[in-house]
Amino acid sequence: PEGAQGYDVAEVDAFLARVREALEGPGPSPLEGRAPLLSTHVRATVFSGARGGYRPEAVDEVLDTAEDALAAAEREQVLCLRGPEAWQQHVEALTVLLRGRIERPRAQRFRHPRRSRAQGYSAAHVDVLCERLGARLTDSGPLDPAELRGAVFPPAHGERSYEEQQVDAFLDRAVQLLLALR
Repeated sequence: PEGAQGYDVAEVDAFLARVREALEGPGPSPLEGRAPLLSTHVRATVFSGARGGYRPEAVDEVLDTAEDALAAAEREQVLCLRGPEAWQQHVEALTVLLRGRIERPRAQRFRHPRRSRAQGYSAAHVDVLCERLGARLTDSGPLDPAELRGAVFPPAHGERSYEEQQVDAFLDRAVQLLLALR
């Protein structure tokens, strides 16, 4: 609806122009002072809110597609420049990193908030998603990056919760791995 809160139009348009440039062109030269745009940058991008801005759901869908395309381009670039062994090493390093968390006991996979009244993500719900990811890594269960991108956990407190930032960082790496495995 007109006048509703959304993502700032100018910011979104500028970022999507960078995505198109990254996918179509040779990438920025070191003289431009900009680092190449990577798939991991897409997940880290935050837009300001603006009245009459783009609908967040629509932008998020476009960003998911952009992340997928950039990840595929990164894979192709590594394969062409460094070979399949280098790509396999990258995938194995991500897998080892994630398995280290997944193989921990339930309710002990991530830090709990330092203050007992601090709110975090429900440890039980995060653990279920970790177990699904573990099954995917052993080829015994399906899991799409979209499920991790859209994961929402109920709030919890104390020992029944995990620190949100640590879980979010883990999910970012998990998406990166699932895209690498495609």
